[in-house]
Amino acid sequence: MESLSDRIEALIALRGLKPGDRVPSERQLAVDLGVSRPTLREAIRQLATRGLLVSRHGGGTFVTAATDSDPMRTALLPLASLARSEAGYWRDVMEIRRLIEGETASFAALRADEADKAMLEVAYQGVLNAPADDLDAQARLDAAFHMAVCTAAHNVVLQQVMAGLLGLLEASISQSLRRLYHLPGILDELNDQHREIRDAVISGDAESARAAASRHLDFVEDRLQRIEEDAQRQRRASRALQHIAQE
Repeated sequence: MESLSDRIEALIALRGLKPGDRVPSERQLAVDLGVSRPTLREAIRQLATRGLLVSRHGGGTFVTAATDSDPMRTALLPLASLARSEAGYWRDVMEIRRLIEGETASFAALRADEADKAMLEVAYQGVLNAPADDLDAQARLDAAFHMAVCTAAHNVVLQQVMAGLLGLLEASISQSLRRLYHLPGILDELNDQHREIRDAVISGDAESARAAASRHLDFVEDRLQRIEEDAQRQRRASRALQHIAQE
């Protein structure tokens, strides 16, 4: 069974808290997680011992930068800037997502407990309510949704890999949203796909969860492919016009 400290870590990821951010108050966390404050304090103490949280007397509890020293995160961190700046890099990220996310959703459907399902619902609502004019926030919340699915899979190794990929995933999703944003109704379609994943996981339907995750990635890849092809076509047309004008 997932420990309280694991649930706190998942909640931090779901809310997109970064190193230096303050976590909710003990009172609020106790309500959100359905535990007593003494039990919560012990879990926070364990996370502080591991270097993930730091408590400041009279100032609250904060996320530390300790996760940045994790070997997986350190190895992948330079790739996030490439995902933001290098054309076509999204294809490499999509291949990795295809290898991981379908099976992850399937495991989540088989293993999610009531706490996982509640956190998945929180993550889904976060995606729905993301500010329309803040693509970076949308990317964080989208990545947090997929991290919630991963957490529900109850596979420690898989969770570590996904945690390491989180920054890269956010960067990739952010770039995708920037390119997809002008397509009519695109966010509604993406949200419907997230809903299908959520519903399948919560209902415990492993095959439907795997299929929903795969359809989501198929959709994103198809739309990005179309955008890339249109851009190439426009560049060819522009060069042809320039050539004609020079003759």
